[in-house]
Amino acid sequence: MEENTKKKPGYVSVISFVFLVVVIAIVIGLRSEEVLEYTIIETEDISYAGTPRMVYRVVVEVEEIPVAEELEKTALQIWEDGNKDWKEFTVFMYLPDMDTHLLAYAIGEFRPQGLKEFRIEAAALHGTKWES
Repeated sequence: MEENTKKKPGYVSVISFVFLVVVIAIVIGLRSEEVLEYTIIETEDISYAGTPRMVYRVVVEVEEIPVAEELEKTALQIWEDGNKDWKEFTVFMYLPDMDTHLLAYAIGEFRPQGLKEFRIEAAALHGTKWES
């Protein structure tokens, strides 16, 4: 009976390893959901026929191309920060040094219920320092 109550060698090491993997996964998950620093370059009310519609053009302050989840969370934060009352709200997101009058790298489209569509436009990087 005494043998059944003894812990097997390496048991603590396995638990420690599992704990470490869980902590790393949590940290990586939290990092991918950070709101990026950004600068609002332009706001434009393009309401039409009784439909309140607002467009923001923002530049995210990054040194490398962010993951889509970071951009999406940032777009959501912009919408939540006083833009929920628009029937249609669009945020065009650019990387530093991109021409903000051309195609945006990321686009978030919102309605009063929340995010309708979010997409990355990789073609927007063509001809920029971000093109790989």
